[in-house]
Amino acid sequence: MGERNGKRGRAGAGSIAPGYEGPEVLSALLSRAGCPLSAGEVADRFASAQAEGLERAQAIPPLFPREPHFASTDDARRLYQNLFGLWARVEAGQGAGDGGAAGTGGAPARAAEPAPAEPPPLPPRGSTSGDRLPPVVVEAVWQHLAALPPHEARRLRHRFESSQPDLGAWLAAVELPESGAAAAMDLVLEAWAMLDQAFGDRLGCASWKELAALAQEPPPLEADQPALAAYAAEQLDNLADEDAAFGPEERAQVERVLAAAVAALVRSLE
Repeated sequence: MGERNGKRGRAGAGSIAPGYEGPEVLSALLSRAGCPLSAGEVADRFASAQAEGLERAQAIPPLFPREPHFASTDDARRLYQNLFGLWARVEAGQGAGDGGAAGTGGAPARAAEPAPAEPPPLPPRGSTSGDRLPPVVVEAVWQHLAALPPHEARRLRHRFESSQPDLGAWLAAVELPESGAAAAMDLVLEAWAMLDQAFGDRLGCASWKELAALAQEPPPLEADQPALAAYAAEQLDNLADEDAAFGPEERAQVERVLAAAVAALVRSLE
């Protein structure tokens, strides 16, 4: 769950606005995530990648010798904001601004993006009738989730795990592509949060039996839950833009898992 700025997204899988805070900040963020390079060295690599005609999504993963690790979604978001901002600076011939080969331009680093506005208030829990998520609930919940501090996000995840034990166990066992596993888990958690806010105590516990029966041929999400489907499609579009390994086959796996999870949750409504 993470940041959203105009477009919707999450760190590593969502829409992240470029926001370069300077070489010292970026170098520290890179180090914490497991990247041995400085901001100036990253700028040099970006310049080479751009000269070769590579896309940003192709240039960022090789910066990390292993999968990057983050203490929180906020750290992940901030790193990618700075990387995206640096990519744009290199395209403009400015570089990191710390004297690296690509960063000899002395233009000052652009200030970080302003803090996002407060999310809209959540509609009362359980105020939705029927079994379809209204767009206003989808919109309000994702913005609320994006603004959660790390400890509140952990608390929400614990509530999800305790209230949906079968769904959690099924997600742990179901086949997911490496490039889309985190996005699938986050999307299911977000979908549950939206359904919980909309339907409140009417939402029951998705059963393993129901999930297993739905796994291969779940009902199409865009037909049953169009507002949620549109939200999920945007997230997966963003992930495909940022991760070259997330192709059509991987996307189809994630979409099937999400559709099965949502269908099972909706069928638990009382």
